[in-house]
Amino acid sequence: MKLIWFAVLATFYSLGIALYRLFWSPLARIPGPRLAALTYWYECYYDLFQPAQYVFKIKDLHRKYGPIVRITPAEVSIDDPDFVDSIYAPGVGHKRDKDFQKVKALGINTSIGGAVAHDLHRRRRDALNPWFSHRQILIKLVSKLEHKIRQLEDGFVRAQQSGEVINLSDVYFGLASDIVNDYCFGHDENLLGDVALAHTRRENVNGVLRAVKFNLNFSWVRELMRKLPPSVGARATPPGIRDMIRFRIGVRKEIQSIIGQKSNDLGDGEPKSIFHELRDSSVLPESEKSPQRLEDEATLLVMAGTQSTQLSLTMAHYHLLANPAIMTKLRAELVSHPSNTLPDLEQLPYLNGVIQEAHRLTFGLTGRNARVSPDQPIIYKSSSAGYTYVLPPGTSISTSTLLVHTNEDIFPDPFVFHPERWLGPDGSKRRKYQLTFSKGPRACIGIHLANAEMAVAIAAMARWKMQFFETDEQDVAFLHDYHVATPKLDSKGVRAIVTGKASLDDEGPPLTAVARPLEAK
Repeated sequence: MKLIWFAVLATFYSLGIALYRLFWSPLARIPGPRLAALTYWYECYYDLFQPAQYVFKIKDLHRKYGPIVRITPAEVSIDDPDFVDSIYAPGVGHKRDKDFQKVKALGINTSIGGAVAHDLHRRRRDALNPWFSHRQILIKLVSKLEHKIRQLEDGFVRAQQSGEVINLSDVYFGLASDIVNDYCFGHDENLLGDVALAHTRRENVNGVLRAVKFNLNFSWVRELMRKLPPSVGARATPPGIRDMIRFRIGVRKEIQSIIGQKSNDLGDGEPKSIFHELRDSSVLPESEKSPQRLEDEATLLVMAGTQSTQLSLTMAHYHLLANPAIMTKLRAELVSHPSNTLPDLEQLPYLNGVIQEAHRLTFGLTGRNARVSPDQPIIYKSSSAGYTYVLPPGTSISTSTLLVHTNEDIFPDPFVFHPERWLGPDGSKRRKYQLTFSKGPRACIGIHLANAEMAVAIAAMARWKMQFFETDEQDVAFLHDYHVATPKLDSKGVRAIVTGKASLDDEGPPLTAVARPLEAK
């Protein structure tokens, strides 16, 4: 009898939720598929069973339903590039929280990226900002960049002499990892000097990222795994996750070592690294300087600073090799401005066009980077449909870099690598639609660090002639959304053979390098 009553109550409860979501919710009049409004299984299907295709499906839904679409029971997607600032950078007096469900999928809840509340994020960011300003990058990073670029080119020399195939994806993973580790902790692992280890780390990071969609939909499984005895959990844990655990242990040791050191490590009052600074920060309360919180912060900075920069560098090098005309233009600009110092490289317009185009086609965080207004409604006026939609406080609102970066009104031929689109007055106007680092107070804090690495590394790669080895456009194409743009799932990376030093006579017939995403299934 009790079982019957339980079944009856469960049925009425489920029916009530369904009726609310479909008819009584403040979002009920937002266009979109009824199944997406009714249940999260709609999103789950496209992310887990397609796999990782929901971002492409959402683009299709916008073609069908218009610029505003309800994509889950509690989330609205807006495909309107001119509304991006209202979502991410609304100005003073307007708070933007993160969507808690999206944040917890990453498992680094006490980092700057895990700060759901607007005010908490601002406090954590204020403590980090001094280290990520453009001025500080020039002061603290230049010598490290010069050393690592020499090491990068030494690797190219060895590859040319031996005739071995080099995996550029692994090389740039090692480069980016070393730079961000040194910036965070005051030293690096010399991953650039051990490309085999860099390959293993890169593959394991990819494995971790491919678990994000599962964690988003079934976060309770991760919590269950944490409670299993170590002997059982180890056997049930994929290699990528096991490597992430080892990585977290390594980060924990770094933080413990820094906490145990004396202040003023350089003897001149200057902190040695970011986390020496945070340890002594007067901006953060003691609760924000706990070992666990600093570990989460370091995990985020190292992972994001490695993966995103590696992807952009690999994207740039692929397209430079695939399109000799673009490479020749870049080399001509570099030869006409022979100084390779970072401040001088930053002034080169075509080099900056290559950097911006690589960022655009890397797409940054590819998932819906949703925002929530905690205390004010957000009003969206659809010029095409003629409707005004009032989205109440607490509504999760998103767009995606795919929607903006492939908008043909802003970026004609959006899947063609075309650095010229960033030049001149029109190029300057397009900058507001570059969302690789997001926008507003929660924009990626590492933008200046990433661009500095890109400038010196691209200038270095342009000095070398290479030929692809078993590599095609699907090794860089955005085919799956695993938090970052992911190519074909069996990709081995961008691989090449170094054939020698470059000259301006290397131009061959121009190619059009295309990185086109699959249609949503």
